[in-house]
Amino acid sequence: MNEQGMKELAAAVKPAAVPAMPAGSLNRAVMLLTAIARGSRKGSLLTELVARTDLPRPTIHRVLDTLIEVGWVQRDEQSSRFLLGRDLAGMGYSAISHHPIERVAHTELSALAERLRQTVYINIRSGLDTVCIGRHDSQSQIQIGKGHAGLRMPFGVSQNCLAMFSHLSQEEVRQVIEINMSRYHRIEGFDENGYHQAVAEALNNGYGTFDNIILDRTTSGFGVAICDTVGYPVAAIGTTYISGWLSEEQQRSCLQQLRDAARNIELSLFA
Repeated sequence: MNEQGMKELAAAVKPAAVPAMPAGSLNRAVMLLTAIARGSRKGSLLTELVARTDLPRPTIHRVLDTLIEVGWVQRDEQSSRFLLGRDLAGMGYSAISHHPIERVAHTELSALAERLRQTVYINIRSGLDTVCIGRHDSQSQIQIGKGHAGLRMPFGVSQNCLAMFSHLSQEEVRQVIEINMSRYHRIEGFDENGYHQAVAEALNNGYGTFDNIILDRTTSGFGVAICDTVGYPVAAIGTTYISGWLSEEQQRSCLQQLRDAARNIELSLFA
């Protein structure tokens, strides 16, 4: 969704009245909203919220009733799961429209590309696709990677996608891979066995990496997620280099600089 679309959606959502809560209840509301946000995208059961917050069931019921009343939480009648409400989503879109990721990240990533002397990409997720929203080249005469701003691909195959995978639930990752696998196989050079290995490493390491096993046999790369305040990945940044080009020490430095840049962008977006 572009910036104008976000503004229109935010404007269309009726502002919710802020609930009048004692300080203790407000803290519990924040705990519950955070627990729901960190749960499955299908929503969270009451038992799951009890386990994540250690709050008594009557307290959770009382706070949830208030949050539902103001539109910040909704309950799926069929599954009995609780999800974040449309009014809360509208406020989130409004915040993002004032701080678009690519605009915030531009200076940080341009400087990072020069330090690394490598091309740096930033991607967002769009359903079952990933979209490159920025490419930042260095002054190096050697440019690696064919990606460009606006490029759309199946979500899951690049180092940036793997970085976002590493911050999603394993169930959501499994569903995306299952649905998109036939699309992955249409990409020249795709290696399914190597791909599953890269996914497992991403989930274990907390960042994305590929080493000439996913898309081709000549390039490697790293990807690091940009997460919101509850740890959900909203974008990812990454770089690609010729396999064998960087020493182990240089690879560690590259990964750390990507992490530092991602944290700086997070602070600018969500602090």
